[in-house]
Amino acid sequence: MTNIPLALVAGIGRHNRSIGKANGLLRNVPDDMRRFAAKTIGKPVIMGRRTFESVIALSGRPLVDRPNIVLSRDPAYQHKHAIVCRSLASALQCAAAFAPEEIHIGGGPELYDQVIDRVDRLYLTLFNDDHEGEAKFPSFEGEFIEVCRHGVREHQGLEYEWVDYVRRADSTDVKRAR
Repeated sequence: MTNIPLALVAGIGRHNRSIGKANGLLRNVPDDMRRFAAKTIGKPVIMGRRTFESVIALSGRPLVDRPNIVLSRDPAYQHKHAIVCRSLASALQCAAAFAPEEIHIGGGPELYDQVIDRVDRLYLTLFNDDHEGEAKFPSFEGEFIEVCRHGVREHQGLEYEWVDYVRRADSTDVKRAR
């Protein structure tokens, strides 16, 4: 379908892979939000409807300076600041039409589960905390190799680290059937 790399930016618990609770993020770290923006600005971001609505609830607006592509099963769902698609295949096709250097997957957990076997790059923030959330990031260990570690940072006593991964060349869960 497309040869444009799929990338995923997420903040997860280092030990439990928790990402969210009550349709929101577990952690609100401004520096991490800036990293998300830096990685995604100018590139399409595909996300589920609940994630899109949580972005609006958090910031008062959709993601700016990048196409917001929203997946929804509700045939009546529309939003004036988003391109709404009913399937992952149509969302990927729509994102590819922008001819970006990467297509970003913005969440939530159900979408992460659907795409983890197709993603080429992971830009993760690993948080050193024990926050439990009902939303978990899918297992990725063994399918990706670490390519860059950006050093430990801290926000209000919470330590975290940015770590970038790429899919292993010999990965058996080939995502070629895009």
